[in-house]
Amino acid sequence: MPFPMPKSKQLAERIRAEWEQRPLAVILVAAAAFRLLAALFSRGYGMYDDHFFTVEVAQRWVEGHRDWLGDPSSLHALLYPGLHYLLFAGLEKIGLTDPQLKMLVVRVLHGAYSLLTVYFGYRTVLAVSDARKARLAGLLLAIFWLVPFTSVRNLVEVVCQPPLVAGLYLLVRDREAPSARSSLLAGVLFGLAFAVRFQTVVLGATVGVVLLTRHRWLPALALAVGFALSAFAFLGSIDWIAYGRPFSSVLAYLAYNANPANIQGYPVGPWHRYLGLLAGVLIPPVSLLLLFGFLRTWRRQALLFWPTLAFLAFHSIYPNKQERFLLPVLPLVLMLGVIGWEELAERSAWWSARPAVSRWVWGWFWAVNLVLLVLLSTTYSKKTRVESLSYLRGRPDVHGIVFETSEQTIQTPPLFYLGRQVPTYPLPSARSVDSLQVELDGAGSARPNYVVFMGQDQIQERVARVSQLFPTLAFETRIQPSPIDRLAHFLNPRHNVNLACDIYRVPGGH
Repeated sequence: MPFPMPKSKQLAERIRAEWEQRPLAVILVAAAAFRLLAALFSRGYGMYDDHFFTVEVAQRWVEGHRDWLGDPSSLHALLYPGLHYLLFAGLEKIGLTDPQLKMLVVRVLHGAYSLLTVYFGYRTVLAVSDARKARLAGLLLAIFWLVPFTSVRNLVEVVCQPPLVAGLYLLVRDREAPSARSSLLAGVLFGLAFAVRFQTVVLGATVGVVLLTRHRWLPALALAVGFALSAFAFLGSIDWIAYGRPFSSVLAYLAYNANPANIQGYPVGPWHRYLGLLAGVLIPPVSLLLLFGFLRTWRRQALLFWPTLAFLAFHSIYPNKQERFLLPVLPLVLMLGVIGWEELAERSAWWSARPAVSRWVWGWFWAVNLVLLVLLSTTYSKKTRVESLSYLRGRPDVHGIVFETSEQTIQTPPLFYLGRQVPTYPLPSARSVDSLQVELDGAGSARPNYVVFMGQDQIQERVARVSQLFPTLAFETRIQPSPIDRLAHFLNPRHNVNLACDIYRVPGGH
């Protein structure tokens, strides 16, 4: 009588069978699992824009403020923060007011929404190539180390991915040529992506150019009509109502970014910065194979390749270079990289004769990817800033907060996590205590009774300085940054000011 198969082996055999029979289902389950992991454990926020231009402003609208509204000089599209406003208002209607729980809902919804990128990315590769390449591309879209973390963040650069990939799928699913109906729907999706992230217009416009070079006049016209209708519905009309003129935010954004003086405050780098970034992020040496594969698709996958290249070229030429700007086309780079490289490897006598080399290279990639995937999917980004406000939310006696730092400027505190409106006072190293005293004397409200010290440099001297205002300062707690925050600060302290913070209370403050 044969021994029963161990349960672990049975599970492996079942997964293998499912992978062969229903690869897309396996890919989507893996994608959902790691996005759920990130939603549960990767709290906080990634960059300034994804929190303060979405979450903070939406909550302030719920509280009755009119940030941006009625201001034609505002640079901000309103569709995406407006959806958060509706969500927050609805959550509060049912009694869910805890900021951390609100953000858990937000992360889960974003993670679920991002599965559309995986689905349409897989279908796109399957439409233009074969099942083996679609499986590999789908896996990368599902569990590439950076993807679950960014998928649950409030990044417009990621939120625009599903309509972009879905629109491109509609255009390439018919091998001969896209129909007018498919092109119209693709234009609608590109317009939606544009309403979320303006720069994606480069992708849609380049698709139109590719269609025109192929003399596909009707699909090109349908694409333009769909884009125009969608852009007006999701952006132009909303701006008209909120700002007083159609496409006001686009015009203000263009005017702002056309001024070189405004760009100098952002990271500026050489044209090849993004090329080096991709070579590193995609995990070498596989990154070099994928980038070479991407370049090989310029002719056979023109509708996918040239819009992606145009987007990369635009951001490479433009001086303001931030890592997140590449996120809209990351799925396309992965998809085209897989198609181009795997086609080459299949036809190459050198690679065909050395399967062990390919197994080693990809084995290294997946091993490193798994470590980074688990690490980033469970990291708490901007932990000290978020947790300091969450801690103070649990103190009902808070009626004013001083934020002190040894830096020249104060990082904007994410007051959303405080859960209520409380006066706050910045005290960077460049500001004197006397200046703060004058502000407090003229404020006409209760004096602050909590002080948050950001950073540990010369902490005793700084506490002594603030004690001139509050002689009875009493230490409450210290909040440490997450390991990833520490690493980001070490690598780039200027743009990643992630510091431990001490919270002090002023006993008897009133």
